[in-house]
Amino acid sequence: MKNKTTILALLLIAMTAIAIPVSGQKNLEKANEMMERFEYRQAIDYFEKYFVLHPPSSQNLRDISYCHLAMNDSENALKWLKKLAAKKDATARDMLMYASILKTEGLYDEAIIQYELIATKWPAEKDEAMAQAAACRNAVDWINNPLYFDVANASVFNSSNSDFGISPFGDKFIITSDRKNKELYSEKELHGWTGNPYYKLYTVDPANDGKTAAIESLNADYHNGPGVYNSNGSSFYFTRTKSVKIRQQPQNPDPTSWYKPPHKELYTNRLEIYSAQFLNGAWTAAAPFAYNNPDEYSVGHPAMSPDGKRLYFASDMPGGMGGSDIYFFEIQADGSWGKPRNAGAAINTKGKELFPTFDSEGKLYFSSDGHPGMGGLDLFSAIGSGDSWSEVSNLRYPINSPKDDFSILFTEAGKQAYFASNRKGGMGSDDIYSLVYSPPVKLIMAVRTFEKFDGALLPLPYVNIDIASKDGNENYSLKTGDNSLGYHEVSCNEYYIVKGQLENHFAQSTEVQTECSTKQDTVWVDVVLERIVINRAIVLKNIYYDFDKWNIRPDAALELDKLVTILIDNPEIIVELGSHTDSRGSFKYNETLSQRRAESAVAYIISKGIEPDRISAKGYGESVPVNGCVDGVKCSEEDFQMNRRTEFKVTGYKSGLVRSEP
Repeated sequence: MKNKTTILALLLIAMTAIAIPVSGQKNLEKANEMMERFEYRQAIDYFEKYFVLHPPSSQNLRDISYCHLAMNDSENALKWLKKLAAKKDATARDMLMYASILKTEGLYDEAIIQYELIATKWPAEKDEAMAQAAACRNAVDWINNPLYFDVANASVFNSSNSDFGISPFGDKFIITSDRKNKELYSEKELHGWTGNPYYKLYTVDPANDGKTAAIESLNADYHNGPGVYNSNGSSFYFTRTKSVKIRQQPQNPDPTSWYKPPHKELYTNRLEIYSAQFLNGAWTAAAPFAYNNPDEYSVGHPAMSPDGKRLYFASDMPGGMGGSDIYFFEIQADGSWGKPRNAGAAINTKGKELFPTFDSEGKLYFSSDGHPGMGGLDLFSAIGSGDSWSEVSNLRYPINSPKDDFSILFTEAGKQAYFASNRKGGMGSDDIYSLVYSPPVKLIMAVRTFEKFDGALLPLPYVNIDIASKDGNENYSLKTGDNSLGYHEVSCNEYYIVKGQLENHFAQSTEVQTECSTKQDTVWVDVVLERIVINRAIVLKNIYYDFDKWNIRPDAALELDKLVTILIDNPEIIVELGSHTDSRGSFKYNETLSQRRAESAVAYIISKGIEPDRISAKGYGESVPVNGCVDGVKCSEEDFQMNRRTEFKVTGYKSGLVRSEP
């Protein structure tokens, strides 16, 4: 009996040992099935059950990472990608994905290390890897030097789920959300992709504690939103999804297998554009857009240009540049819409471009993961129209973050907006945030003073500094200390003239604009003074004359204007303006020609308001060449022209006092 009991026990153990791996295999098959059906939440559950008993393969790790990424869960995707990166058979694309998600999580230093390793190990990926490493360094710099915007969670619009795609609707707003509204869904109608309800359009009343109501007449099956009004507010264009069959599911070739597919067909959701009007307190029936083609591709995220002549949208239609591009239609003379056109290579990349919008001044905003950014989707801007655009600009931090930032709505061009982000610290997976331009009223201007000596710049202390706004509303005075530094509070977005003065030195003025674009608290200004040496010639660069001429050329006038500024900034100095010729011609002729040239330059300077008794003209002819081009020497025209020059030198002061020499 004892032996029989032992045998039964061993059989039970053996049966259990066989049953466990079979059960695990079923979990893997089920995980793959759920992935094929885009039901990623369930796929993850089955993968994790399988991993309890089986170490994941590289492909398993790729698959579960993909599922998490499809649900915008980069934090958990990173956990599995790190394991994948440690595998000996990890590919270059695996490593690029790992580095990309490190970047999305804001782990820029770690991402840079991975990108540089990729560039070393896989030369074919070097350009992409190094570009991404540079983007990481830019992101760090942007975070350290944020723009003057205050970003806050607009909690009145948000739920514990996803909320985005805000659009004005009278004194209310329309948003897109997958919040759990039991009036709109049952537990059996959840989206298998996320495990949440389908996206619906809602109105939100911020003035009434965020009272929210579903727009039932616009919400159809599956996902709905986002949307936008056209330029005159007569029509609301919005996005819907349609479930379409993508392929026939093949039958299991092994009829004896335990696994039989529960379905024969696979479906996906593709985007369409619809429009409706709000008339007499009710929405009209939604009308499909002429170029919807859900069996082949998606069109969605509509945006109307401010002039009402173009409708922009995102699409993955054939012939694009990447995963999804921004396209547009032009309205025709008969009121119909023209053929769709790609917005061009300045906007679109091999990545995804989504959520186009415009501000009231016609600037285009969109989201992209193809242009260099901080992590996931970043917000960008461009100026232009149609398929002709200026260079694309990243909106930088704090508007952008390592996560996804998208669907921006400007309520005041460049100043106030709402946008969506899944950045850390939100209420749900995607939240709507408010954005307000908030520069400081004042900032510090730090003036550093130097002396130019033998081509070097040496610190110069105790320089008198005058700071004056160009509109005359602000005037400040200070003196730099023994460290050659001086400080004063000034205004943002203002033009200033900063003038430095010190005895025995030429006063120097420089123009400064305080843009206040980043949250820096100091603007640095360098003032360089040059010592005055009596009778030392100073060449005015680019004061040249045409052969045998003495008229002032336009290029010479620009340089003479600098001398005018010097004379204005130094009202006590008296100068001689000397002119020189080349060696061609007789000595007497050149002396006369140079005198005419000097007098011409002096006349020009006097015409700018300088007192005649402060400047004199002296023609030196060919007597003081700067090179070897003298009589009897063959020279190039360039060498001759170097001798056709104009100089000035300080000869004294109006007060009659002779200042100390260096």
